[in-house]
Amino acid sequence: MRMIGKPAIGAAATMAGAMLAAATAQAEPFRYIPSVSNPLFNESPLVTTEIRPIYIHHDIPTSFLTGGGNIDIGAVQARLALTDRLAIIATKDGYADIHFAGVLPDEHGFANIAAGVKYAVVLNEQSGTAVTVGLRYEAPVGSLKTAGINLQGHGDGFVNVFVTALQQVDRFQIQASVNADIALDSNADSSLFVGSIHANYAVTDWFFPLVEFNVFSVIGHGNRLPVPFEGFDVVNFGATGGGTVATVAAGARFRVAHNVLLGAAYEAPVTSRKDITSWRVYADAVITF
Repeated sequence: MRMIGKPAIGAAATMAGAMLAAATAQAEPFRYIPSVSNPLFNESPLVTTEIRPIYIHHDIPTSFLTGGGNIDIGAVQARLALTDRLAIIATKDGYADIHFAGVLPDEHGFANIAAGVKYAVVLNEQSGTAVTVGLRYEAPVGSLKTAGINLQGHGDGFVNVFVTALQQVDRFQIQASVNADIALDSNADSSLFVGSIHANYAVTDWFFPLVEFNVFSVIGHGNRLPVPFEGFDVVNFGATGGGTVATVAAGARFRVAHNVLLGAAYEAPVTSRKDITSWRVYADAVITF
């Protein structure tokens, strides 16, 4: 009988060890790199406990009926993970200072408040896949109005249903979400479809450049103002003539501590229709616990 030599035995043992290591290796953990633009609607599919202060500077185009202007918004989002799959989220609040270029009086005041829950139906680190569904209610408690026109705090609020998903492959992540933001009083406010795509790349453990695409489309016109534009996430005019605006944002996130991410991005419309948006800049901090 032919004996198996020591080199063959060693090679077999090495191969078996490699196969065992591959079978038992842990997948790379999800990197939590949330989007910067569209913070109200583009929810991460990952479940976290965090505080996220946000600043937005929004420029109004000169083609708008006011002849231009700007909006400065300060807000704080909060998320509380109840389990590794279930979280309570508070994604809209804040204070806005609106400057119109002479046609309408300037205004400042509080935005509506929105909160809800999300649940990760798929959370697979081995494949790098996460899918989450969620439900929010936006209460019409805001105080923004100008020249008798309610910019927040009108109607019966909104119910928002969303699905958001993520795929991570090595250093690359792509995340996408779709929202139906339904006005409970269709005469007072417009209903929207909102879709977003976010992609980031881990250049280092602390630097993550990103690009994002957002689309806001009126799926149910309001009957409050007979105007051919809508405010989307900033304000809601309940306009009879709203349409679709798509934007692209570019920026980055920076990890400055193990539980702190800073973010910044510039966003502008890529459609001929701009409505109330000329461009925006964002700055935020994501502090996880």
